[in-house]
Amino acid sequence: MITMTSYQAGQLHNLLQDLQMRKVSGVFYIDINRNTEKNLRTRVLILNNGSIVYGGLKFINNQDFARNIGKKLNHTWAENAIKFAVQKLQNPSSFREILDIVVRIRVFKWEEIEDIVHTQVVQVLELALPNSGSLRIDSNVECDLGYGKDNHGLDWPEIMQDVTRRQQQWTTLSAVFPYMDAVPKLTPKGLQVVTDSAVRQHLQQWVDGKRSLIDIAEQLDQDPLKLAESYMTWATSGWMILEGYPSVTPAVPFVKPKKPIVLSVDDSIIVQAMIQQTLGDRYELILANNAIDALKTINTQPVELLLLDVTMPGIDGLEFCRTVRRIPKFKQLPIIMLTARNKFSDKLRGQIAGATHYLTKPFEHKQLLELVEKCIYW
Repeated sequence: MITMTSYQAGQLHNLLQDLQMRKVSGVFYIDINRNTEKNLRTRVLILNNGSIVYGGLKFINNQDFARNIGKKLNHTWAENAIKFAVQKLQNPSSFREILDIVVRIRVFKWEEIEDIVHTQVVQVLELALPNSGSLRIDSNVECDLGYGKDNHGLDWPEIMQDVTRRQQQWTTLSAVFPYMDAVPKLTPKGLQVVTDSAVRQHLQQWVDGKRSLIDIAEQLDQDPLKLAESYMTWATSGWMILEGYPSVTPAVPFVKPKKPIVLSVDDSIIVQAMIQQTLGDRYELILANNAIDALKTINTQPVELLLLDVTMPGIDGLEFCRTVRRIPKFKQLPIIMLTARNKFSDKLRGQIAGATHYLTKPFEHKQLLELVEKCIYW
């Protein structure tokens, strides 16, 4: 049985948590709607009794899964070990059996397999979580995949910690690569200065102004974040540009482009990721997950707009808004409150606290962008 559920930006996290709590099993096709692309991107997650056990570009069988692990580990004996294991299988489609055999003959280790799949799941979620899309669930497919002697699934809190960490790393690259779908193109000057034949071949073949950063990463089976980091030198030297964006000014001397500074205060990494994707290419975005850090930032940086979550640990958004308004220099600072509370009384409390505007979650990318532009430029 195949069912489909559509969701708004930022809602996938709660959907996945609900599936895990209900101990659901099956193959989950995530059709991701990114505003920067015309076509959907599809990713796959597999849940086994409520635990995530796989993530990737597509669903693969047990033999291809084992071969992929061997390729990632660059293990010379992997193919022979897999052929041996296939001959011993009681259930030809069992993931568990084939991995058990390969681990027992000491070609793979459970920890190595789990680390590889953990990384793949993190990359799936960092792309999918901030965006709207649909979730197609195929509960007819059985997958006995699990890790270690106890056949456990991946650790959800650890997955989300790594998604958060990588989102912070993407933020440091946002001045050059504002989003993962940025399309890099080598400039004529860049081609002239390349002397290494392998690098030259890679750049000519892949950095052609037609493929996005994530397209290149997919086709090379590489981590898009590491690929972006490897391209930074070329981009900051003016040897690579993004289609639709001016080239980055070479860094001698480095003059940072002046963009309006927006401070976003929210303890949800999903909301922050969505805000980063929506505003990151037009504004200098500073992220904070609590009121104390936000107050330090607002007093040391020329913030032109404040995005503020109402519900936060410690000092909530309403109290923080009142605190900011008591400071004379912030009397006219635009403050947009973001909250899931949609009652008239909630909006009234926000206005009384000093909010300029009140935006209800979930909201569309365009809706947030237009409101921020209105506050800063009009």
